[in-house]
Amino acid sequence: MSIAPPSDATPAVDADDRLVVAVVSPTSLGTQAAHEVTPAVRALADVVRVRTLAELFRWASTGRSDAAQASPPTASAAAPAAPDSSAFAAPAVAPAPVALIIATDEVGSLDDVAAAVAHYPALAAARLVLLTERAELHDLGRAIDEDLVREVIAVPWTPGAIGERARAQIRRWMRDRLPDDDPRRLRDGDGLDHSPLLEALTHHSDALTAELIAACEQVLGPRPRLQLPAGVRLTHQGQAVDGVYVVVRGSVALTRHTRVGEVTLHHATTGRIIGLVSLASHGRAFVTATTTTDVELILLSIEQLDRALRENPVTEQVLAALIIRSLTKRLERSEVLQVEKIELAAALDAERIQVQETLTALEQARLELLAQERFATLGELAAGVAHELNNPVAALERAGDHLSADLAAVLATHPDGELIATVAADARTRPAASTRTERAARKRLEQVVGDRELARRLVAAGIDADGDPHTARALAADPARLATVEAAAAIGRAERNMRLATDRISGLVASLSTYVRPDGEDMVDVDLREVVEDALRLTAHRLEGVEIERDYPADPGALPAVPGHAGELVQVWTNILANAADALAAQAKADAAAGRKTRPGRVKVRIAPTAGGVRVKVQDNGPGIDPDVLPRIFEPRFTTKHGQVRFGLGLGMGLAKSVVDAHRGSIKVDSEPGRTRVTVVLPAHPTVTAAGLLPESPPGPPPRPHQADRRPDRKKPRKPTRKHSRSPKEKP
Repeated sequence: MSIAPPSDATPAVDADDRLVVAVVSPTSLGTQAAHEVTPAVRALADVVRVRTLAELFRWASTGRSDAAQASPPTASAAAPAAPDSSAFAAPAVAPAPVALIIATDEVGSLDDVAAAVAHYPALAAARLVLLTERAELHDLGRAIDEDLVREVIAVPWTPGAIGERARAQIRRWMRDRLPDDDPRRLRDGDGLDHSPLLEALTHHSDALTAELIAACEQVLGPRPRLQLPAGVRLTHQGQAVDGVYVVVRGSVALTRHTRVGEVTLHHATTGRIIGLVSLASHGRAFVTATTTTDVELILLSIEQLDRALRENPVTEQVLAALIIRSLTKRLERSEVLQVEKIELAAALDAERIQVQETLTALEQARLELLAQERFATLGELAAGVAHELNNPVAALERAGDHLSADLAAVLATHPDGELIATVAADARTRPAASTRTERAARKRLEQVVGDRELARRLVAAGIDADGDPHTARALAADPARLATVEAAAAIGRAERNMRLATDRISGLVASLSTYVRPDGEDMVDVDLREVVEDALRLTAHRLEGVEIERDYPADPGALPAVPGHAGELVQVWTNILANAADALAAQAKADAAAGRKTRPGRVKVRIAPTAGGVRVKVQDNGPGIDPDVLPRIFEPRFTTKHGQVRFGLGLGMGLAKSVVDAHRGSIKVDSEPGRTRVTVVLPAHPTVTAAGLLPESPPGPPPRPHQADRRPDRKKPRKPTRKHSRSPKEKP
């Protein structure tokens, strides 16, 4: 590496103020470029000559270069010796900022160069000029993107061109990096030399306008100034233009008539030349030019303008500069308008989406109001039906009690009254027996009485050979007494069926009353077993033929009470069970259509205490929920049953989740082929939490005194269901 010493003619400058031009090349092209650049930039910078990028990076790191570090062995062996190398010496000071790097093709990929120089502060702001013999260049996208490559010069170059270009790049570096009063800028002398056109582009529009008028008047003589008020149209859209106006003072607007009326295209960006651009449109005006203030201008016919351009070259240069400035302003304005249009379109899209969301929310609210209205009507109807059913059900219960009492009074005086009463009581309380059990009992009685038909009649009357074989033989021998016993058994069965029917009707009435209870009531302690049983009764018609498996705690005190609205909670499980029934029915229909063996439907309901609350799981063995549908089942009004018309009390999983959320609980659904499980967890009353302590701020609404007394029509508590009991739908 070597550095060119300053010439004796160069003014003395502090070393700290000097800039550096680095010439990187292992060939003689680098030395030639360094010798051309040195006198051109002597007043501004020192020239450093290095053979490789590695040597440049070492210099940028230390500011020094030993003889052994001048170049890697392989590079120095391959590169020819640099001429006049004795004219260069190694610097012994910290490196100054490198303003310019001049490199040849041997530096390799310019993208790699761009990545490397960023790590060296002395090189980070450098510009790069490439000397190349190649017709096509690749691997310089990053170098262009990061503003490293500023100029490409073909080899061979015109003698002296490298020095001129290096000086211009140094000046631009100082323009961008140094303040206006920096001493290094003052050493630059007259600055950059430009062509007349480029020099004219640096002038203000007022100065250019004055220069244009002066150039025209040198050919055409003094031009009269036209003084026009506001509102005068200089050009008319679509009409021929025979001259141009040079605006000396005032403002002119350019408008165009469209389907929506007059549109202003330019006002502040109109420029000083009016009508010249129209000459490119076959001499017809594209816009209407109208004065908006008092205007002073000069009118030049096409012939006058042509003569001024031909006879005075300055006119051409100044006119071109004015047109370029005017069109540049118009283009910038167009680009600003394009950006504004894009931003406005984005804002409109956002507002459209917001409006659509609002409309969707309003539609949702409307549908929910309709659903609430229908539900209110259904509630009134259900309340009326429940009231009307209460009276005949109560009459049936009283009639059953009277019949039992009257029958006992009659049997008290009957010779076989005790036997008849016993048989009737056994028939009334005896549980249903399986077909296998009845067949075995008939076989045992047949061995006792010796007649199959008599054995069948005795078994139907509740007589068993294991209980009293003598009674069985006596009844078989006395047809009249046997007929009396059979009648007594029929009376007992009828009484049992009547009581079962009245109990079922009473349960349905109580469930309906709970279901339609007004939401405005205060929260009360709710037993979730009763809530789920109400839901099972309300959906029994849709779960016909489906095995219901209940898994409840046997101990009534094992489940804590849950504060809430029983009617709303019944709605939750009514909908869950209705969905399970629909899934099982769809699976059975699909199996039948495909000729597959129908799998019995099964629904398992499990209620268990959990930390701080109660968990209810409802699981069916249906086909499962499509994974694409599963994430959307809690969306309002979402359904997969389009096209079906069904009357029911379910409110949809979306509103079911709303009810659970209102009770500060959680609901989740997990599904796979052959199993779908819905899990609802509701918080317990603070007084019955697992910890057994009353927190300072309970998670649920605080209880109110005597809440139970506010529900006089609350149904009586049912007997606790036995654990792991399986009970298909009962038929009276």
